[in-house]
Amino acid sequence: MSDARADLRSLIDRLSRRETGRLVGALARGMGASALSLAEDCVQDAFVAALDTWGERGVPNNPFAWLLTTARNRALDRLRRHAMMSALEPRVVAWIEQLQAPASSDGLGDEELSLIVLCCDPALEEESRLALTLKTVCGFSVEEIARAFLATPEAIAQRLVRAKARIKELNLQFTMPAGGALQARMPSVLRTIYLLFNEGYAASDGDRLVREDVCEEALRLAETIAWHPLAASPEAHALSALILFQHARRRARVNGAGWPVLLEEQDRRLWDQPMIARGFQHLAAARNERQLTPLHLEAGIASVHAAAASWTETDWAALCDYYDALHQIAPSPVVAINRAIALSMTRGAEAGLEALAPLGAQKAVHRYLPYHLAIGDLELKRGMRAAARLAFARALDLPMSAQERKLVEAKLQRASDA
Repeated sequence: MSDARADLRSLIDRLSRRETGRLVGALARGMGASALSLAEDCVQDAFVAALDTWGERGVPNNPFAWLLTTARNRALDRLRRHAMMSALEPRVVAWIEQLQAPASSDGLGDEELSLIVLCCDPALEEESRLALTLKTVCGFSVEEIARAFLATPEAIAQRLVRAKARIKELNLQFTMPAGGALQARMPSVLRTIYLLFNEGYAASDGDRLVREDVCEEALRLAETIAWHPLAASPEAHALSALILFQHARRRARVNGAGWPVLLEEQDRRLWDQPMIARGFQHLAAARNERQLTPLHLEAGIASVHAAAASWTETDWAALCDYYDALHQIAPSPVVAINRAIALSMTRGAEAGLEALAPLGAQKAVHRYLPYHLAIGDLELKRGMRAAARLAFARALDLPMSAQERKLVEAKLQRASDA
């Protein structure tokens, strides 16, 4: 692939992440929620067409307007070809014909927020809501969503089919709910943004460890919601703080050769201090809520790392307290793994391995890279080289980015040389 072609594909990928929600929302507003699949398909067709057309004619001055016009024309073609159009066809076609590109905005537009809220309707199962939002609003592939959920692509595809069928069955409306109805949907919205950031922060496939465009999109959504007059909540501030603390380390997480750099080895002078300061502002706003949520605790954990001047000065006792509380209210394999690591820093590797032992009975966790890495690191820490090599070898069988693979291979080599 030529450099120009690669640059164009990269541009289209970024636009897909940033604009899919606005494009699908703009089409779906006129066609109705039951036509969500049609709107999504037409938007994806527009991105495919852009790769060929822009490669020949150059990128237009207003890429979003070009994409919306192309998606609109595809929708019109499909509607007109449909053999059994309803009595609403003339109105829908007329609306699409008149559709113009919304004004550009750095904030969360009505179409995108309405689409997120639609996908997170309480009438849908939570996992279906999350998968649908990641696919329809954020432009994730089925494979990327599967990795985020530790599930198979086939299972995710089925969830998406069920979710869209449920929208049609219930005749859900593409409208913005008011007051308490909107707030009732926000936990699912925030969790979706959380998963979006996780995929960008540690990409599980491809040749990049950090996908900054995905991280930036998650941060944009989180902060805009946190300050949005209708959607704002302390939990949204907690999520914004968490993302800011984590993303502030982006320049230190990968070295010049593209290798991942572990937290304990990162040059903290590269951490984005203004971003960390912004994170503490959101954390202060989040403390206005009486109820302690998992996002508050995760943001607190990230704040401990952000405040530490060095690895040795990290307040591990505070981290153990945070993880104990998080394990009580939101137990999960991810929490258990990180809790075990924090315990090992205060009570030794044996305590960490003891905390990890119950996870071994869960099949899903064996597809999770950090589980095997944690076991390998702790076994190596206590001098059990054979056990460490086995754990790292199992890790190498899992999907991961090219940079992560280099890191695991280096760990395996270190366990062999020790």
